[in-house]
Amino acid sequence: MSRSWPPQTPIDPVLMSQPPTPPDNGQTFRDAVLAITTAVADDLKDTEDRDEARQVIQARVQQWSQDQVAAGVPVSFATQRRLVDAVIDERFELGVLTPYLNDRRVESIDLNGCDQVWITYNDGSCRRGPAIATSDDDLIKMIQMWALHKSYNPREFSAANPLLNTALQPGDGDDGVGVRLSATMAVTRRPCASIRCHRLVDVTLDDLVKLGTINRSLYAFLRAAVLARLNIVITGGTAAGKTTLLRALASVIDPAERLATLESDYELFLDRLTHRHQNVIAFQVRQANSEGAGTIGLNDLIPHSLRKNIKRIIVGEVRADEIVPMFEAMNTGHPGSMCTIHADGTEEIFNRIVMLWTRGVGAQTPPAVIHLNTGETIDLVVHLRLDPATNTRFVSEVLEVLPPADSELPSRNHLYRPTGPGGRAVPDITPQCLPRLKAVGFDPAQLDPFTARWEIR
Repeated sequence: MSRSWPPQTPIDPVLMSQPPTPPDNGQTFRDAVLAITTAVADDLKDTEDRDEARQVIQARVQQWSQDQVAAGVPVSFATQRRLVDAVIDERFELGVLTPYLNDRRVESIDLNGCDQVWITYNDGSCRRGPAIATSDDDLIKMIQMWALHKSYNPREFSAANPLLNTALQPGDGDDGVGVRLSATMAVTRRPCASIRCHRLVDVTLDDLVKLGTINRSLYAFLRAAVLARLNIVITGGTAAGKTTLLRALASVIDPAERLATLESDYELFLDRLTHRHQNVIAFQVRQANSEGAGTIGLNDLIPHSLRKNIKRIIVGEVRADEIVPMFEAMNTGHPGSMCTIHADGTEEIFNRIVMLWTRGVGAQTPPAVIHLNTGETIDLVVHLRLDPATNTRFVSEVLEVLPPADSELPSRNHLYRPTGPGGRAVPDITPQCLPRLKAVGFDPAQLDPFTARWEIR
Protein backbone atom coordinates (compact mmCIF):
# COMPACT_ATOMS: atom_id res chain seq x y z
CA MET A 1 0.00 0.00 0.00
CA SER A 2 1.49 3.33 -1.05
CA ARG A 3 1.89 5.86 1.73
CA SER A 4 3.26 9.40 1.70
CA TRP A 5 6.19 9.91 4.04
CA PRO A 6 5.95 11.61 6.37
CA PRO A 7 2.11 11.45 6.45
CA GLN A 8 0.55 14.66 5.19
CA THR A 9 -2.47 14.83 7.53
CA PRO A 10 -2.13 18.23 9.22
CA ILE A 11 -1.72 18.63 12.96
CA ASP A 12 -4.76 20.10 14.69
CA PRO A 13 -4.51 23.88 14.05
CA VAL A 14 -6.16 24.58 17.40
CA LEU A 15 -3.24 22.88 19.16
CA MET A 16 -0.69 24.73 17.04
CA SER A 17 -2.31 28.10 17.78
CA GLN A 18 -1.80 27.71 21.52
CA PRO A 19 0.88 29.92 23.14
CA PRO A 20 4.19 28.15 23.75
CA THR A 21 4.04 25.97 26.87
CA PRO A 22 6.60 23.46 28.10
CA PRO A 23 5.55 20.16 26.45
CA ASP A 24 5.96 18.24 29.71
CA ASN A 25 3.09 20.27 31.13
CA GLY A 26 0.19 17.86 31.77
CA GLN A 27 -2.44 19.59 29.65
CA THR A 28 -0.03 20.36 26.80
CA PHE A 29 1.20 16.77 26.75
CA ARG A 30 -2.35 15.39 26.70
CA ASP A 31 -3.33 17.85 23.95
CA ALA A 32 -0.33 16.70 21.93
CA VAL A 33 -1.24 13.01 22.43
CA LEU A 34 -4.83 13.57 21.30
CA ALA A 35 -3.81 15.78 18.37
CA ILE A 36 -1.17 13.36 17.10
CA THR A 37 -3.50 10.38 17.57
CA THR A 38 -6.16 12.17 15.54
CA ALA A 39 -3.63 13.24 12.89
CA VAL A 40 -2.43 9.66 12.27
CA ALA A 41 -5.89 8.07 12.44
CA ASP A 42 -6.40 7.95 8.66
CA ASP A 43 -2.86 6.72 8.02
CA LEU A 44 -3.30 3.87 10.52
CA LYS A 45 -6.91 3.02 9.72
CA ASP A 46 -6.08 -0.23 7.94
CA THR A 47 -3.15 -1.45 10.01
CA GLU A 48 -2.87 -3.44 13.20
CA ASP A 49 0.90 -3.72 12.81
CA ARG A 50 2.47 -1.93 15.74
CA ASP A 51 5.89 -1.66 14.13
CA GLU A 52 4.40 0.06 11.10
CA ALA A 53 2.27 2.26 13.35
CA ARG A 54 5.27 3.23 15.45
CA GLN A 55 7.10 4.50 12.37
CA VAL A 56 4.11 6.62 11.34
CA ILE A 57 3.71 7.98 14.87
CA GLN A 58 7.40 8.72 15.27
CA ALA A 59 7.34 10.77 12.07
CA ARG A 60 4.33 12.71 13.33
CA VAL A 61 5.91 13.33 16.72
CA GLN A 62 9.06 14.62 15.03
CA GLN A 63 6.97 17.02 12.97
CA TRP A 64 5.16 18.20 16.10
CA SER A 65 8.48 18.66 17.91
CA GLN A 66 9.91 20.71 15.04
CA ASP A 67 6.83 22.97 15.12
CA GLN A 68 7.28 23.40 18.87
CA VAL A 69 10.94 24.32 18.45
CA ALA A 70 9.99 26.84 15.75
CA ALA A 71 7.63 28.40 18.29
CA GLY A 72 10.47 28.71 20.78
CA VAL A 73 9.69 25.64 22.90
CA PRO A 74 12.41 22.96 22.89
CA VAL A 75 11.26 19.34 23.17
CA SER A 76 13.56 16.75 24.74
CA PHE A 77 14.13 13.33 23.21
CA ALA A 78 12.66 11.82 26.39
CA THR A 79 9.43 13.76 25.86
CA GLN A 80 9.31 12.63 22.24
CA ARG A 81 9.67 9.00 23.33
CA ARG A 82 6.90 9.49 25.91
CA LEU A 83 4.67 10.95 23.22
CA VAL A 84 5.27 8.02 20.88
CA ASP A 85 4.49 5.49 23.63
CA ALA A 86 1.41 7.46 24.73
CA VAL A 87 0.01 7.61 21.20
CA ILE A 88 0.69 3.88 20.74
CA ASP A 89 -1.27 3.21 23.93
CA GLU A 90 -4.04 5.56 22.77
CA ARG A 91 -4.27 3.83 19.38
CA PHE A 92 -3.92 0.19 20.43
CA GLU A 93 -4.82 0.14 24.12
CA LEU A 94 -6.85 2.43 26.41
CA GLY A 95 -4.34 5.21 26.77
CA VAL A 96 -3.57 6.13 30.36
CA LEU A 97 -5.82 3.29 31.57
CA THR A 98 -3.58 0.66 29.97
CA PRO A 99 -1.65 -0.14 33.19
CA TYR A 100 -4.94 -0.97 34.92
CA LEU A 101 -5.97 -3.16 32.00
CA ASN A 102 -2.70 -5.07 32.26
CA ASP A 103 -3.10 -5.56 36.02
CA ARG A 104 -4.92 -8.87 36.42
CA ARG A 105 -6.13 -7.83 39.86
CA VAL A 106 -8.34 -5.11 38.35
CA GLU A 107 -11.95 -6.07 37.63
CA SER A 108 -13.47 -2.72 36.72
CA ILE A 109 -12.72 0.96 36.30
CA ASP A 110 -15.42 3.57 36.94
CA LEU A 111 -15.01 7.17 35.81
CA ASN A 112 -17.29 9.86 37.23
CA GLY A 113 -15.79 12.64 35.17
CA CYS A 114 -12.12 13.05 34.34
CA ASP A 115 -10.86 13.26 37.92
CA GLN A 116 -13.03 10.78 39.86
CA VAL A 117 -11.50 7.41 39.06
CA TRP A 118 -12.47 4.31 41.02
CA ILE A 119 -10.67 1.00 40.62
CA THR A 120 -12.34 -2.24 41.79
CA TYR A 121 -10.01 -5.18 42.44
CA ASN A 122 -10.67 -8.91 42.49
CA ASP A 123 -10.59 -9.00 46.28
CA GLY A 124 -13.62 -6.69 46.35
CA SER A 125 -11.71 -3.59 47.40
CA CYS A 126 -12.37 -0.29 45.66
CA ARG A 127 -9.74 2.43 45.62
CA ARG A 128 -9.61 5.88 44.14
CA GLY A 129 -7.08 6.42 41.39
CA PRO A 130 -5.48 9.55 39.90
CA ALA A 131 -7.27 11.67 37.31
CA ILE A 132 -6.98 10.25 33.80
CA ALA A 133 -7.57 13.53 31.97
CA THR A 134 -7.24 17.22 32.70
CA SER A 135 -10.82 18.06 31.68
CA ASP A 136 -14.16 16.41 30.99
CA ASP A 137 -13.86 17.43 27.33
CA ASP A 138 -10.56 15.52 27.23
CA LEU A 139 -12.29 12.46 28.70
CA ILE A 140 -15.03 12.66 26.06
CA LYS A 141 -12.40 12.76 23.30
CA MET A 142 -10.72 9.69 24.79
CA ILE A 143 -13.99 7.74 24.90
CA GLN A 144 -14.81 8.80 21.34
CA MET A 145 -11.43 7.52 20.23
CA TRP A 146 -11.96 4.16 21.95
CA ALA A 147 -15.44 3.83 20.43
CA LEU A 148 -14.13 4.53 16.93
CA HIS A 149 -10.80 2.71 16.94
CA LYS A 150 -11.08 0.02 19.62
CA SER A 151 -14.68 -1.15 19.23
CA TYR A 152 -15.43 -4.22 17.12
CA ASN A 153 -17.99 -2.07 15.35
CA PRO A 154 -17.18 1.68 15.42
CA ARG A 155 -19.82 3.57 17.37
CA GLU A 156 -20.63 7.21 17.82
CA PHE A 157 -20.45 8.94 21.20
CA SER A 158 -21.77 12.48 21.15
CA ALA A 159 -24.49 14.74 22.49
CA ALA A 160 -26.73 13.31 19.77
CA ASN A 161 -25.82 9.72 20.80
CA PRO A 162 -25.02 10.05 24.51
CA LEU A 163 -25.39 6.38 25.48
CA LEU A 164 -22.55 4.06 24.51
CA ASN A 165 -22.27 0.33 25.13
CA THR A 166 -19.64 -1.63 23.29
CA ALA A 167 -17.00 -4.33 23.58
CA LEU A 168 -13.44 -3.24 22.91
CA GLN A 169 -10.86 -5.24 21.05
CA PRO A 170 -7.97 -6.42 23.21
CA GLY A 171 -4.50 -5.03 22.69
CA ASP A 172 -1.29 -7.04 22.51
CA GLY A 173 -0.72 -6.65 26.23
CA ASP A 174 -4.21 -7.59 27.32
CA ASP A 175 -3.42 -11.29 27.73
CA GLY A 176 -6.79 -12.43 26.42
CA VAL A 177 -8.83 -10.01 28.51
CA GLY A 178 -12.23 -8.95 27.21
CA VAL A 179 -13.17 -5.32 27.82
CA ARG A 180 -16.69 -3.90 27.96
CA LEU A 181 -17.23 -0.16 27.88
CA SER A 182 -20.36 1.68 28.96
CA ALA A 183 -20.35 5.48 28.79
CA THR A 184 -22.77 8.38 29.07
CA MET A 185 -22.69 12.09 28.42
CA ALA A 186 -25.29 14.87 28.18
CA VAL A 187 -27.78 12.81 30.23
CA THR A 188 -25.43 12.88 33.22
CA ARG A 189 -23.99 15.96 34.90
CA ARG A 190 -20.51 14.90 33.81
CA PRO A 191 -19.30 12.31 31.28
CA CYS A 192 -19.15 8.92 32.96
CA ALA A 193 -17.74 5.56 31.93
CA SER A 194 -17.50 2.05 33.33
CA ILE A 195 -14.95 -0.41 32.01
CA ARG A 196 -15.40 -4.06 32.88
CA CYS A 197 -12.45 -6.43 32.43
CA HIS A 198 -13.33 -10.04 31.64
CA ARG A 199 -10.25 -11.81 32.93
CA LEU A 200 -11.52 -15.38 32.58
CA VAL A 201 -12.03 -15.78 28.85
CA ASP A 202 -10.31 -19.13 28.22
CA VAL A 203 -11.94 -20.84 31.20
CA THR A 204 -13.07 -24.40 31.96
CA LEU A 205 -15.13 -26.12 34.63
CA ASP A 206 -11.86 -27.33 36.16
CA ASP A 207 -10.81 -23.69 36.54
CA LEU A 208 -14.09 -22.91 38.31
CA VAL A 209 -13.48 -25.75 40.76
CA LYS A 210 -10.10 -24.22 41.60
CA LEU A 211 -11.70 -20.79 42.03
CA GLY A 212 -14.42 -22.17 44.32
CA THR A 213 -17.29 -21.30 41.97
CA ILE A 214 -18.38 -24.95 41.83
CA ASN A 215 -17.42 -28.13 43.65
CA ARG A 216 -16.74 -31.59 42.27
CA SER A 217 -20.40 -32.61 42.46
CA LEU A 218 -21.48 -29.61 40.39
CA TYR A 219 -18.56 -30.17 38.03
CA ALA A 220 -19.75 -33.68 37.22
CA PHE A 221 -23.43 -32.67 37.06
CA LEU A 222 -22.97 -29.59 34.82
CA ARG A 223 -20.53 -31.37 32.53
CA ALA A 224 -23.06 -34.18 32.02
CA ALA A 225 -25.87 -31.65 31.48
CA VAL A 226 -23.96 -30.06 28.60
CA LEU A 227 -23.03 -33.43 27.06
CA ALA A 228 -26.65 -34.59 27.40
CA ARG A 229 -27.74 -31.48 25.49
CA LEU A 230 -29.96 -30.04 28.18
CA ASN A 231 -31.13 -26.47 27.63
CA ILE A 232 -29.51 -24.38 30.36
CA VAL A 233 -30.28 -20.88 31.61
CA ILE A 234 -27.76 -19.19 33.90
CA THR A 235 -29.12 -16.58 36.28
CA GLY A 236 -27.59 -14.18 38.76
CA GLY A 237 -27.20 -10.54 39.61
CA THR A 238 -24.77 -8.00 38.19
CA ALA A 239 -21.15 -9.21 38.18
CA ALA A 240 -22.15 -12.62 39.59
CA GLY A 241 -20.09 -14.46 36.97
CA LYS A 242 -22.81 -15.50 34.52
CA THR A 243 -20.73 -14.97 31.37
CA THR A 244 -17.73 -16.75 32.89
CA LEU A 245 -19.85 -19.80 33.77
CA LEU A 246 -21.34 -19.77 30.28
CA ARG A 247 -17.85 -19.87 28.75
CA ALA A 248 -16.86 -22.72 31.10
CA LEU A 249 -19.94 -24.76 30.19
CA ALA A 250 -19.21 -24.20 26.50
CA SER A 251 -15.70 -25.64 27.01
CA VAL A 252 -17.34 -29.06 27.49
CA ILE A 253 -18.82 -29.02 23.97
CA ASP A 254 -17.09 -31.07 21.27
CA PRO A 255 -14.57 -28.74 19.57
CA ALA A 256 -15.90 -29.60 16.11
CA GLU A 257 -19.55 -28.94 16.95
CA ARG A 258 -20.93 -25.97 15.01
CA LEU A 259 -22.01 -23.16 17.34
CA ALA A 260 -23.51 -19.70 17.05
CA THR A 261 -22.96 -17.07 19.69
CA LEU A 262 -25.33 -14.10 19.72
CA GLU A 263 -24.63 -11.01 21.77
CA SER A 264 -25.44 -7.34 22.12
CA ASP A 265 -21.68 -6.74 22.40
CA TYR A 266 -18.95 -9.34 21.94
CA GLU A 267 -18.07 -10.76 25.36
CA LEU A 268 -18.02 -14.56 25.02
CA PHE A 269 -15.15 -14.69 22.48
CA LEU A 270 -15.63 -18.40 21.82
CA ASP A 271 -14.66 -17.83 18.19
CA ARG A 272 -11.24 -16.65 19.40
CA LEU A 273 -10.67 -19.85 21.41
CA THR A 274 -9.93 -21.97 18.36
CA HIS A 275 -8.22 -24.66 20.42
CA ARG A 276 -11.61 -25.28 22.09
CA HIS A 277 -14.11 -24.22 19.44
CA GLN A 278 -13.18 -24.75 15.81
CA ASN A 279 -16.52 -24.03 14.14
CA VAL A 280 -18.16 -20.89 15.51
CA ILE A 281 -20.16 -18.05 14.01
CA ALA A 282 -20.15 -15.03 16.32
CA PHE A 283 -23.07 -12.63 15.83
CA GLN A 284 -23.34 -9.13 17.29
CA VAL A 285 -26.33 -6.81 17.10
CA ARG A 286 -26.08 -3.67 15.00
CA GLN A 287 -27.19 -0.35 16.38
CA ALA A 288 -29.06 2.25 14.37
CA ASN A 289 -27.08 4.74 12.31
CA SER A 290 -27.23 8.51 12.82
CA GLU A 291 -30.57 8.58 10.94
CA GLY A 292 -32.05 5.97 13.25
CA ALA A 293 -32.09 3.23 10.62
CA GLY A 294 -30.31 -0.10 10.20
CA THR A 295 -30.92 -1.67 13.61
CA ILE A 296 -30.45 -5.44 13.76
CA GLY A 297 -31.37 -6.94 17.14
CA LEU A 298 -30.95 -10.35 18.71
CA ASN A 299 -34.52 -11.24 17.77
CA ASP A 300 -33.46 -10.72 14.12
CA LEU A 301 -30.21 -12.65 14.46
CA ILE A 302 -31.56 -15.78 16.14
CA PRO A 303 -33.89 -16.82 13.27
CA HIS A 304 -31.12 -15.97 10.78
CA SER A 305 -28.61 -18.14 12.66
CA LEU A 306 -30.94 -21.13 12.33
CA ARG A 307 -30.20 -21.16 8.58
CA LYS A 308 -26.48 -21.69 9.20
CA ASN A 309 -26.59 -25.40 10.09
CA ILE A 310 -25.99 -24.55 13.75
CA LYS A 311 -26.14 -27.34 16.35
CA ARG A 312 -26.32 -25.12 19.45
CA ILE A 313 -27.13 -21.48 20.05
CA ILE A 314 -25.48 -19.57 22.88
CA VAL A 315 -26.91 -16.16 23.75
CA GLY A 316 -24.73 -13.96 25.94
CA GLU A 317 -27.69 -12.36 27.69
CA VAL A 318 -31.41 -12.39 27.00
CA ARG A 319 -32.64 -8.89 27.84
CA ALA A 320 -35.90 -8.41 25.94
CA ASP A 321 -38.27 -10.08 23.50
CA GLU A 322 -35.48 -12.20 21.97
CA ILE A 323 -36.65 -14.76 24.54
CA VAL A 324 -39.35 -15.77 22.00
CA PRO A 325 -37.04 -16.78 19.11
CA MET A 326 -34.61 -18.21 21.68
CA PHE A 327 -37.28 -20.60 22.94
CA GLU A 328 -38.24 -21.46 19.36
CA ALA A 329 -34.61 -22.34 18.60
CA MET A 330 -34.35 -24.55 21.69
CA ASN A 331 -37.54 -26.35 20.66
CA THR A 332 -36.73 -26.81 16.96
CA GLY A 333 -33.67 -28.98 16.68
CA HIS A 334 -31.13 -27.08 18.77
CA PRO A 335 -31.07 -28.86 22.15
CA GLY A 336 -28.16 -28.01 24.38
CA SER A 337 -28.51 -24.30 23.80
CA MET A 338 -27.63 -21.91 26.61
CA CYS A 339 -28.15 -18.30 27.66
CA THR A 340 -27.95 -15.99 30.67
CA ILE A 341 -30.75 -13.93 32.19
CA HIS A 342 -30.40 -11.35 34.93
CA ALA A 343 -32.41 -12.54 37.95
CA ASP A 344 -31.90 -12.51 41.69
CA GLY A 345 -33.03 -16.09 42.31
CA THR A 346 -34.19 -19.25 40.58
CA GLU A 347 -37.83 -18.76 41.58
CA GLU A 348 -37.79 -15.27 40.08
CA ILE A 349 -36.84 -16.55 36.66
CA PHE A 350 -40.40 -17.42 35.66
CA ASN A 351 -41.87 -13.97 36.22
CA ARG A 352 -38.74 -12.51 34.63
CA ILE A 353 -39.37 -14.57 31.48
CA VAL A 354 -42.99 -13.39 31.37
CA MET A 355 -41.81 -9.78 31.63
CA LEU A 356 -39.24 -10.22 28.84
CA TRP A 357 -41.71 -12.08 26.64
CA THR A 358 -44.40 -9.41 26.88
CA ARG A 359 -42.07 -6.50 26.15
CA GLY A 360 -42.31 -6.99 22.40
CA VAL A 361 -43.91 -9.31 19.89
CA GLY A 362 -45.41 -11.49 22.60
CA ALA A 363 -47.20 -8.64 24.38
CA GLN A 364 -50.61 -10.30 24.04
CA THR A 365 -49.49 -13.77 25.07
CA PRO A 366 -51.23 -14.94 28.29
CA PRO A 367 -48.84 -15.76 31.16
CA ALA A 368 -50.16 -19.35 31.26
CA VAL A 369 -48.98 -19.90 27.68
CA ILE A 370 -45.58 -18.40 28.48
CA HIS A 371 -45.19 -20.63 31.53
CA LEU A 372 -46.10 -23.67 29.41
CA ASN A 373 -43.43 -22.74 26.86
CA THR A 374 -40.92 -22.22 29.67
CA GLY A 375 -41.63 -25.64 31.17
CA GLU A 376 -41.32 -27.35 27.81
CA THR A 377 -38.16 -25.51 26.74
CA ILE A 378 -35.81 -24.97 29.69
CA ASP A 379 -34.28 -28.01 31.37
CA LEU A 380 -32.07 -26.39 34.02
CA VAL A 381 -31.64 -23.05 35.74
CA VAL A 382 -28.23 -22.54 37.37
CA HIS A 383 -28.06 -19.62 39.77
CA LEU A 384 -24.89 -17.76 40.79
CA ARG A 385 -24.33 -15.54 43.79
CA LEU A 386 -21.71 -12.94 44.55
CA ASP A 387 -20.60 -12.72 48.16
CA PRO A 388 -19.97 -8.97 48.67
CA ALA A 389 -17.88 -9.61 51.78
CA THR A 390 -15.27 -11.73 49.96
CA ASN A 391 -16.08 -10.89 46.31
CA THR A 392 -16.30 -14.61 45.56
CA ARG A 393 -18.77 -16.08 43.08
CA PHE A 394 -20.38 -19.47 43.51
CA VAL A 395 -23.32 -21.56 42.33
CA SER A 396 -26.02 -21.47 44.98
CA GLU A 397 -28.91 -23.34 43.32
CA VAL A 398 -29.76 -25.62 40.43
CA LEU A 399 -33.39 -25.96 39.39
CA GLU A 400 -34.83 -28.62 37.11
CA VAL A 401 -37.70 -27.13 35.09
CA LEU A 402 -40.65 -29.23 33.96
CA PRO A 403 -44.00 -28.53 32.27
CA PRO A 404 -46.78 -27.11 34.51
CA ALA A 405 -48.78 -29.62 36.53
CA ASP A 406 -50.87 -28.32 39.45
CA SER A 407 -50.60 -24.60 38.60
CA GLU A 408 -49.80 -22.24 35.75
CA LEU A 409 -46.17 -22.05 36.81
CA PRO A 410 -43.76 -24.68 35.50
CA SER A 411 -43.10 -27.59 37.81
CA ARG A 412 -39.61 -27.64 39.23
CA ASN A 413 -37.27 -29.77 41.26
CA HIS A 414 -34.69 -28.10 43.49
CA LEU A 415 -31.79 -30.33 42.54
CA TYR A 416 -29.24 -28.27 44.47
CA ARG A 417 -30.28 -25.98 47.32
CA PRO A 418 -28.24 -23.20 49.01
CA THR A 419 -27.66 -25.19 52.20
CA GLY A 420 -23.88 -25.37 51.99
CA PRO A 421 -21.31 -22.97 53.50
CA GLY A 422 -22.36 -19.37 52.87
CA GLY A 423 -25.33 -20.47 50.76
CA ARG A 424 -23.45 -22.75 48.36
CA ALA A 425 -25.31 -25.40 46.40
CA VAL A 426 -25.73 -28.88 47.89
CA PRO A 427 -27.58 -31.80 46.20
CA ASP A 428 -31.14 -32.25 47.47
CA ILE A 429 -33.22 -34.42 45.14
CA THR A 430 -32.78 -36.86 42.26
CA PRO A 431 -33.51 -35.18 38.89
CA GLN A 432 -36.01 -36.55 36.43
CA CYS A 433 -33.37 -36.08 33.73
CA LEU A 434 -31.05 -38.58 35.47
CA PRO A 435 -31.36 -41.21 32.69
CA ARG A 436 -30.10 -38.66 30.16
CA LEU A 437 -27.21 -37.77 32.44
CA LYS A 438 -26.28 -41.38 33.05
CA ALA A 439 -26.28 -41.99 29.29
CA VAL A 440 -23.30 -39.63 28.99
CA GLY A 441 -21.42 -41.16 31.91
CA PHE A 442 -22.73 -39.30 34.96
CA ASP A 443 -22.29 -41.14 38.27
CA PRO A 444 -25.41 -40.68 40.48
CA ALA A 445 -23.17 -40.97 43.55
CA GLN A 446 -22.20 -37.37 42.84
CA LEU A 447 -25.66 -36.38 44.09
CA ASP A 448 -24.97 -37.65 47.62
CA PRO A 449 -25.18 -34.52 49.81
CA PHE A 450 -22.84 -36.05 52.38
CA THR A 451 -19.99 -36.40 49.90
CA ALA A 452 -20.61 -33.25 47.83
CA ARG A 453 -18.34 -31.11 49.99
CA TRP A 454 -17.10 -27.59 49.30
CA GLU A 455 -13.48 -26.71 49.91
CA ILE A 456 -13.61 -23.08 51.02
CA ARG A 457 -10.35 -21.22 50.41
